[in-house]
Amino acid sequence: MLSQEDDIRGIFRAKEEGDSGTPRPNTITGYVWSGTAPSQRRKEVVIDPSYFALQLSAYPEYDAGLFQVVVDPGIVSKFFNTLDRVPVIDTHKVGIMYVAPGQSEESDILRNTHGSPSYTRFLEGLGRLINLRGQVDVYAGGLDPDEDGEYAYAWWNDIGQILYHTATMMPSSPDDPQCNNKKRHIGNDYVRIVWNDSGNPYRFDTLATQFQFVNIVIEPHSFGAIAAFSNSDHKNEYFKVTVQRAPGMTEFAPIGHFKIISAENLPLLVRQLSLLADWFASVFAHTHSDTVRVEMKTNWHTRLETIRRFKSQMLAAKTPEPTDDITAQEASRDFTTMF
Repeated sequence: MLSQEDDIRGIFRAKEEGDSGTPRPNTITGYVWSGTAPSQRRKEVVIDPSYFALQLSAYPEYDAGLFQVVVDPGIVSKFFNTLDRVPVIDTHKVGIMYVAPGQSEESDILRNTHGSPSYTRFLEGLGRLINLRGQVDVYAGGLDPDEDGEYAYAWWNDIGQILYHTATMMPSSPDDPQCNNKKRHIGNDYVRIVWNDSGNPYRFDTLATQFQFVNIVIEPHSFGAIAAFSNSDHKNEYFKVTVQRAPGMTEFAPIGHFKIISAENLPLLVRQLSLLADWFASVFAHTHSDTVRVEMKTNWHTRLETIRRFKSQMLAAKTPEPTDDITAQEASRDFTTMF
């Protein structure tokens, strides 16, 4: 699995080798990742269209009776509409909030539109900056670029994607002093990353919401010359990472009471921790605080069940028998009605 650092090295390596197609970073936003999601990369693969027809055709299994004909074509479109609503990968959304020095109230925290230099560097290492406008390949987590800001941080690999609802990247409107627009996203996340520069302990229930499961709290551990808003290069900066859990939720990560970690390794740790926490919190919520034994299904499992359910319904239907050889041949050529 490639890390973001590996991807960045690849960009610079391509530039050094004279790859003129590699875009230069924007002077303001830096690198905005595009064309790198798994679905975007696969668009460049060239496949002969006849290959798909061959795979979908019932030939030569028709004579052996190894296929079924769909009686009602309308059922097929309903099936694909249902299947398209289930992503082909597992998706996660995680909230991020910045607590400025002296802040303790929910509205003040959500109104922040920027953070400390260390916080900004942390975001750059946590995920990849994407443009939400017209985004179809990366999970947008319900964000609307017209209301929630045009950019967001996300991370993905071939089997999953994480979208970070970052409060400082969402616009703060004077008509929304309580920042309800931000809260409708971050308040519904099971996991929140809290960068706490307030100087005081962060209360678990600071953000009033019914989805109180996991807070990953990051606090500066190095003081003095490399404090939150210093101009140092922050090379030797360390942070304290604490995990706050809902009552009844067992410990799920090797953090203990807290972990002290360097600024260089902080984004990777928190990214993996947020992914693990979202899985754990989702199971905890799905099982009603671990009081009911029910299966937590992944998107892959849900899609497989949808396909199996469709197949069982079709097998239950009576397949019309072809009246003659010519009709049989015509039926076998139309692979859109067979499965």
